[in-house]
Amino acid sequence: MIDTRAKVGLAFLVVFLLGAAAGALGLSVYLRRAEPTSQAVWTGRFNRERYIRELTEAVQLQPDQMGQLNAALDETREDFLGLRKRLQPQFDEVKQRARRRIRSILNADQQPRFEAFLARWDEERRREESAASQSKASERKP
Repeated sequence: MIDTRAKVGLAFLVVFLLGAAAGALGLSVYLRRAEPTSQAVWTGRFNRERYIRELTEAVQLQPDQMGQLNAALDETREDFLGLRKRLQPQFDEVKQRARRRIRSILNADQQPRFEAFLARWDEERRREESAASQSKASERKP
């Protein structure tokens, strides 16, 4: 059998290792929350203000270049909007095909809940797009 001294030593070692693991986990969580900007995560939205700020810092843009930069960004936004408008029917068809496939796997009880879900989902997307289009004018800062 293991004597008392060995048991105490083993218990001390286990407690020490658990403390080290808890500390490492705590540090990991803290660093993730403390520096969220260090993680490059694409949200699907172009942040013009951030782009201009970081580009200005990265390449040392001069104030007289800002007008040309804003013009280029405005033109690019218009090009993207035009492209989106032309491709939207194709995206809608893909979305409708996916919804038809989902409907085909649902039972009769699930069908109305799916339709209610889609109504909420589509309304939320419309609100987001409306808010984004309303904020387009306020995005551009001289």
